[in-house]
Amino acid sequence: MSREFRHLVSLVLNVVLAVTVVVLVLHKSERATAPSAREVSPEKMTNETPVFTDQPKSPQYTDIASASDRRRWLIDQLRAAGVPNNVLARVALSDLDEGWDKRFEETAEKNHGDADTMAELQQERERDEEAEMRTALGEVGFKLWDQEKQLREANIGKIQLTDSETNAVYDLKKKLQQRQRDLEQARLKGTMDDAEINDASEKAYTEFNQQMKALLGDDRYAKSQGQDDGTPANNLQQELAKVNPNDSQFQDLLKAQQQLNESRSKLDQQFQDDPTNPAYADQIKALDEARDQEYQRVLGSNAFGTLQKAQDDGYSKMKKYENIWGLDDNKVDNVYDAIKYYEKTVQDYQARASALDAQDQSVDWDAVNKNLQQFKEQTQQSLQNYLGQDSFNKMQRNGVFQFNEVPHH
Repeated sequence: MSREFRHLVSLVLNVVLAVTVVVLVLHKSERATAPSAREVSPEKMTNETPVFTDQPKSPQYTDIASASDRRRWLIDQLRAAGVPNNVLARVALSDLDEGWDKRFEETAEKNHGDADTMAELQQERERDEEAEMRTALGEVGFKLWDQEKQLREANIGKIQLTDSETNAVYDLKKKLQQRQRDLEQARLKGTMDDAEINDASEKAYTEFNQQMKALLGDDRYAKSQGQDDGTPANNLQQELAKVNPNDSQFQDLLKAQQQLNESRSKLDQQFQDDPTNPAYADQIKALDEARDQEYQRVLGSNAFGTLQKAQDDGYSKMKKYENIWGLDDNKVDNVYDAIKYYEKTVQDYQARASALDAQDQSVDWDAVNKNLQQFKEQTQQSLQNYLGQDSFNKMQRNGVFQFNEVPHH
């Protein structure tokens, strides 16, 4: 939520509070007995500022004990003033978001952006948000707000729905949402492995899409899934949740991602009849590197590093299973750095050899491949010595070491 909206909400709340207090004070003042001449003499009125010992007291926002009660009090005042439900929801969310954003920052700093810790916190945030919004808006207001949010995700093409279709789509979306939460909880607890979770998630989405098609018909369903301007932004927000960029940074990153998507689309069309052409892979790699450089410029090295780790499957596995693999945070980071160093070195070595070959210079590809094979074996041996045979084997069986296969020219 933007700072501008939060600032506007703050101004609105201040005005509402001020008006409420004034009304209450005036109402009670009308019933209060006027002070006697003995209490306020003409001399005191002339020479001193009068002191009202029985000044009326109004309900104080700061006296309300819990944040939840204060939020409910504010929403009640706005509702009484005739403020629409969607505005009430935005006010309540603004208050919630500020507190949660601060908690995310503190947790990320304390736990070094640990993927599972942040995922658990995100689940807690979603549960807390629903509970607080239900309390603030009431059951009817909550369903209106939640239904609008769920339909926005399910009906990105914004097709017209009847009341019965709206309720049916909402029920399907809530069922899918709960299934996703259950699977994420299973992943965090380690009761299902990644392959099982992926299969179950794919099955849940397939069932959801089939039910949507049965409800809307093929044509209307296809239209409902059409791309709109908000979809790429929503996807990117989820990807960047671990680094929590500000509004300005997010817009720069969204622009970089959109440029990458447009360029890749053009390349796909250009090489659609020859997708194995080495030039295609080289240009895709160049686009990804340009995007990463822009991300690093916008976010800074530390936040960009956190983002890369959060998106790296091997790093996530090491953090998740570090206790049963005999690792600690220091070993996880060292292994991650070693793997990234290996990948970067191989890429640079291959690129230099390919550049010489493109310039019609003689390249001994057998020697290139031999050197790469030796470097791969040396890196594996170094990691094995560092980790110990047992830990190394466990990590290798779980696909942590994705060493590039040595190419044959």
